[in-house]
Amino acid sequence: MVMRRFAAMAVAVALTAGSTPALVLAQQPQQGQGQPDPQGRTPTGNGAIGGKATDEAKKPYSDYQVLLRDIRTGQVASTVNLDPQGLFSFQSLALNTKYLVELYHIQKNKIVCTEGPYQLSSAMITKMDVNINCGTNPALWWILAAGLGTATVTAIAVRSASK
Repeated sequence: MVMRRFAAMAVAVALTAGSTPALVLAQQPQQGQGQPDPQGRTPTGNGAIGGKATDEAKKPYSDYQVLLRDIRTGQVASTVNLDPQGLFSFQSLALNTKYLVELYHIQKNKIVCTEGPYQLSSAMITKMDVNINCGTNPALWWILAAGLGTATVTAIAVRSASK
């Protein structure tokens, strides 16, 4: 019984400690906003992400937008409309930043699916072959797995504490 409580507390502390660096990073200025990277270079806004959404978007493509979300802040960094061929492109993006690409249906006011994350760097300035495909949605699976892990640890801790 004591061992279960100790194990539950250790897991809870590990999860809490693991999220602390993310909270600290979220409050610091982001690289790509004039801050030097680890090599001392100041990133410029010359990255690009683009691709197509023809697999998931239905005509008329004017009913859709593509959102580019900065993972670190959770904020939408940019929004573009799909062109008549279902293509999109984001230009002048900050390097050393991870982005999610989200297909958004304007009339339904909902995100259809998400692709990514994609990180632009000096080694990969552009990523122009993004294919928005809801059939394989790794970002959603990562979010669900993280939520399930947290719920399991919380349930174990509550159960152990009640004994």
